Amino acid sequence: MNAFINILIKELMKSSCIYMFLGLIGLGLVSYSCEGFLDIEPQQSVSNETVYDSHSGVVNALYGIYERIAGPQLYAGTSVFHSDLVGNSGELSWIGTFLGYRQMNWKSMDPNDATITNKWLRSYQAIDMANNVIENLEVVNEGDRARVEGEAKFLRGIIYFELVRFYALPYEFNQSNTQLGVPLVLTPTKSITNENLVSRATVDAVYVQILEDLNDAKTLLGGIGTTSGANGGRATSTVAAAFLARVYLSMGNWEAAANESNLVVSRFGGYAALHGDPRSAFNSDSYTSEDVFMINQNAQSNAGQSNDGITTFFASLPGLGRGDVYVSSSFFDLFESQDLRVQITDNPEIGSISDVPSMLYVGVGTDAGNVMSSKWGKYDANIPVIRLAEMILTRAEANFRNGSSIGAEPLADINAIRTRSNATALATLTLNDIRDERYRELAFEGHKLHDLRRFRGSVVAPSGSDWAGQVLEWNDGRLVLPIPQRELDVNENLVQNDAYIN
Repeated sequence: MNAFINILIKELMKSSCIYMFLGLIGLGLVSYSCEGFLDIEPQQSVSNETVYDSHSGVVNALYGIYERIAGPQLYAGTSVFHSDLVGNSGELSWIGTFLGYRQMNWKSMDPNDATITNKWLRSYQAIDMANNVIENLEVVNEGDRARVEGEAKFLRGIIYFELVRFYALPYEFNQSNTQLGVPLVLTPTKSITNENLVSRATVDAVYVQILEDLNDAKTLLGGIGTTSGANGGRATSTVAAAFLARVYLSMGNWEAAANESNLVVSRFGGYAALHGDPRSAFNSDSYTSEDVFMINQNAQSNAGQSNDGITTFFASLPGLGRGDVYVSSSFFDLFESQDLRVQITDNPEIGSISDVPSMLYVGVGTDAGNVMSSKWGKYDANIPVIRLAEMILTRAEANFRNGSSIGAEPLADINAIRTRSNATALATLTLNDIRDERYRELAFEGHKLHDLRRFRGSVVAPSGSDWAGQVLEWNDGRLVLPIPQRELDVNENLVQNDAYIN
């Protein structure tokens, strides 16, 4: 068996049913209950064999994985925040008291930092649950088996994509990519031995596995949820295609990225499915026409009221948010003055985010007076992970780099996004135009670091950093999260990233 997170696994094996139970409460997606499992054995001795021995147990475990990725350590928090802070070059300012986040902004990260460790731990908890679901498919009702397998592989694939993008040096186009990635664990962890501690796979091997999982998911999920708003926060063939577009784009497989993104755009209805204005894509309590994949939240279950939630850091509203991160003056330099994405609401009577019609506002809560993004202004709002606008921009970039027009001309795609935002339509197009448009549209949504790498950009370390003023190129090791120290302490086969070896 694969087992490299010794401390984690004992906790995980004791609390598998708890994870599933939390997932059911948080997502409200199924009517299955863990009650029967808790009646069979005392909570502290529930075994995987008991949890995964029935259809309902496996299905509950599947929904437990959704609860894992919906936590603030992944798509409801650090997936956005880690990317924006590590990739920050002055467009936003961090004034919070959390040292770990300050160190990310400084590019001086610590292997002992709790947020870096918790992201790793929660990811491998979810992977272990996915592995158990896949291993126990024989107990799933035959009519549901393909969907359960497809969703489990989808979840495992996107988690590995998350891990390899943050904890490893970036994938390089047309290279062997033998640089160290993350451990690949593809079977359930059932016992701990010194002989089976897992080492880090290469970046290439991790990407191969990601593609295998997502392509399998796309096939297994068939025609499920092929239209706008049809997936309800769950994996479908269209959602798998959207993540494949992200993966292929990061690999420089432009034709494949164009094909996958075009599939998504076409199924969602093209430009007509875009909201009339960019502000309408955020702080929603329900599915909207632009949501390709989202995290469902509600007043009882949300990540925003924790120290790691997106809204906690980004909002400065009465009784809501810490106001820790705000928009710097240099952010405005890329916009035309009439662009809707750069308009500011300056109203001291703001009571909630619903009083903010613009994409930016002057904070009125904690650390009032700074310019804040209105994308994250409601604790219990759904979190858009992939929006239709991103897929249109991905299709534009992939087609431009590929010299193709799969689905649309790149210029048409870029102008569709610009027109929606009241920006002047472009007459010609360059790769830099595409890069800048992605930043204008997707700012503060977790794309900063990944786009910086793909466009071979650089960042300048800010004041306070050990290397303040230094220019860090896209492949600098200081832009990679360290492997958590606690994992190195329990697994002698793990190797730290070079930038953190003293």
